[in-house]
Amino acid sequence: MSIYINLTKNEYPRHQGDIELRPNDQFEPVHWVDLPEYNSDTQVCYEGKPEQINGKWTMVWIVRDLTQDEIQIREEINKTILSRESENLTASGAAPDVI
Repeated sequence: MSIYINLTKNEYPRHQGDIELRPNDQFEPVHWVDLPEYNSDTQVCYEGKPEQINGKWTMVWIVRDLTQDEIQIREEINKTILSRESENLTASGAAPDVI
């Protein structure tokens, strides 16, 4: 799948259908860059605005450390998920609890 930047409207990401809808705008293809390696336990990665590198528009990935608040929120969410999963577990072969 190809992605583009609309230089006329400064819009990103744009796709082939956008080019067809706005034939008078200036679109440039954006070179794909794979997601970098990062530690998802302590960092977050997200896509930034493309940059021109060696004359080509190129995807940019931003990796930053999670804040202490973000780590705490993530831990609370994981605890809630695990708690709900354990509440839904029933013994294999047990009759359903139906009234």
